[in-house]
Amino acid sequence: MRSRLSHQLPAPLTSQWDWQLSARCRHADPDLFFPTEDENRNLRLRREKVAKQFCSSCPVKRECRCHAITVGEPFGVWGGTSERDRRYPRADHENGLRNRQRPRLKILAGSRAPGH
Repeated sequence: MRSRLSHQLPAPLTSQWDWQLSARCRHADPDLFFPTEDENRNLRLRREKVAKQFCSSCPVKRECRCHAITVGEPFGVWGGTSERDRRYPRADHENGLRNRQRPRLKILAGSRAPGH
């Protein structure tokens, strides 16, 4: 028995990707969001900073970030997150506490130092 190859593609799931139509980066230079082969650390950090600023006012930033995390995007800046941000998420960043001051540890007089 021979298998038949269907020439009909499944219908696109627009509800899962139509947010991309509203992305600010849609017509931007991809080099802003993705590394080049000869990019050193300083250039990468500078490029990522500019890309994240670009993403900051995007109307679909949240959807983009969610997509990148869900599918495990290995490269580029997505939704204001870099490859490193997605690989090593910080709890305070995830909860939106990135810019808040953390409470300082208070050691009372007469207390022993930690580990002693």
